[in-house]
Amino acid sequence: MANTTTVDALQMREWIYERLKRGPFANSDLELAEVARSVYGKVYPDAPMRLMGAHEIPAFISDAVRGVIWGLIIQGIVVPGTGIGSGAGSPELPFFQVTEWGKTCLASGEFTPYDTGKYIERLRVKVPQVEPTLLLYLTESLDGFRGASYLGSAVMLGVSAETLLLSLRDAVNTALDSSAKQTKFSAETKGRPAKRIYDEIRKRLDPIMQTISRDLGKEDITAELTGIFDMIRKTRNDAGHPTGRRVEREEAFALLQLFPLYCDAGYAVIDWLAKNKI
Repeated sequence: MANTTTVDALQMREWIYERLKRGPFANSDLELAEVARSVYGKVYPDAPMRLMGAHEIPAFISDAVRGVIWGLIIQGIVVPGTGIGSGAGSPELPFFQVTEWGKTCLASGEFTPYDTGKYIERLRVKVPQVEPTLLLYLTESLDGFRGASYLGSAVMLGVSAETLLLSLRDAVNTALDSSAKQTKFSAETKGRPAKRIYDEIRKRLDPIMQTISRDLGKEDITAELTGIFDMIRKTRNDAGHPTGRRVEREEAFALLQLFPLYCDAGYAVIDWLAKNKI
């Protein structure tokens, strides 16, 4: 059998999500013990396959399953029970169902905003040069999303996007091919609002964006870099001021799904600027 101390929380949650994506067995409802048995098979792939009693499942597996499912209940991804009232199934745990919103989340692909650890881990793999400061604010955004604080999530995501914008500003300044250009650009961007910095960067990059896109092997990086940032920035500005603007769950979810594309594009351009003068 596997050494249980090597199974970390991220791996455990991924196995649980995989099981939830498959839904219940035919003529059977999802229940905690069923999910725990599935995880047991992942931890101990060489163990004889048999229907285990709930009392036979190791505590470290059953505790992990209960913890993850409770977190998903709080987020509205699953709901306890299979019905309401007598004759309509069981309204309580250990049985549960995946909600329609939960099905959307579980099918969201590589980046899953409801799982902070998994999201950050995969972003680091996709964009190894991502900065700790950006990850700090991004983690706050993801934790806010998990706690249904969608307004706060949007604001923190905007701060994350602005962190990358400032790194891009520094890369542009270094890549300018004369000290006069650098002095002018610095004066126009240092200590300025994000919108002003954004506009000044675009003035320098828009004329060469086709060249940058071609060198990076992309058809057009403009939408990923500027389009996504503009959408995140606008949402952040609206949410971060007393306008009464609400951010709905679906909007916060969509922004977090797009953010890795913005990160990937931004750091790719920063790398390009490190090798080219403009």
